[in-house]
Amino acid sequence: MRLKTQEILFSPEQRAIALLNPTAAAIWRALDRGLSPPAVASELAQRGAGVREAREFVDAALAEWLQLGLVRPSVGPERGALAQIVRLHDLRARIEYPDAKAAATADVLRHLEVDGDAADVSFEFVEYRGCMHLFRNGEWLTLCAPDEVAPVLKGHLLTEVLERGSYELALHTASLVRSGRMLLLCGSPGAGKSTLTQALVHAGFGFAGDDVALLLMGGSAVGLPFAPAIKAGAWRLLAQYLPGLASAPVFRRLDRRRVRYPVPETSLPCTPRPVGWVVLLDRRAGAQPRLTPVEPVEALTGMLNGAFAVEEELTEAGFAALVSIIASVPTLSLTYSGLADAARLLSDTCP
Repeated sequence: MRLKTQEILFSPEQRAIALLNPTAAAIWRALDRGLSPPAVASELAQRGAGVREAREFVDAALAEWLQLGLVRPSVGPERGALAQIVRLHDLRARIEYPDAKAAATADVLRHLEVDGDAADVSFEFVEYRGCMHLFRNGEWLTLCAPDEVAPVLKGHLLTEVLERGSYELALHTASLVRSGRMLLLCGSPGAGKSTLTQALVHAGFGFAGDDVALLLMGGSAVGLPFAPAIKAGAWRLLAQYLPGLASAPVFRRLDRRRVRYPVPETSLPCTPRPVGWVVLLDRRAGAQPRLTPVEPVEALTGMLNGAFAVEEELTEAGFAALVSIIASVPTLSLTYSGLADAARLLSDTCP
């Protein structure tokens, strides 16, 4: 594509733009004609570039375009050295990794592993020119840096679950279990859902999910028990609750934030459970912990914040399920600063 006097490349998938000098433009046009990289280098050499210099031009251009997602690798998925099958709600996924170096990512999903070979979808990672390329059922999907593999994989597994549609609404909430009932913690990013969840697990609550719960017909809910993503700012804060956190591998999310995924020692199966409490989080520096009832409309707004519907539209049945929950269980606002005080207050409130 030409923009005034400058030739550019644009990737809609990655929203990436690359400026092309005359040599890069010639390489791109040759690749677009179907020439292989060695053939492109040979063509450049015939035009006056040295053989070695031509190869370096082609290799440098391909490396940059691969990083930007403007081209795809010339390799396909292959049988990986490491494989696992995980289950999340109605999804069974097979994941293959290229070598043992990916064991850190596999460990993040270890608590979700199931036996057998049957799978609804397969994901394969292939390492190529310093990037990890992800294939879905044999088709190239995306690429990422090696330290982004776990967050990228988690995102695509979540997408698979959400697109299957066996629920009414996906709620952006942490979910814990107490006496057979679900405690839903709702709040905007930064409200402290992940950190408070770990404090509550330490206090004896069952872990059902860190950031997504599926609302089912009739008003029950099921958590998606991905390992929680603990951001760097909370590592010291959670040291007393997660002794092994400091030694857990560090990954990088696509928003550039560094995270660790402490694998739950125990996680509850994806079983529907009645909702027992809905708590909206209001973390404030120096605040004394307190729980106050919230009006139904405020509770409804809090639960809908960040929610996802299958057809991008809340159905009548989904809305009725939300209203049923709010009408039948305590809906509270938790104002707090310290984790220990908040966990103690919720432990007393959720017998």
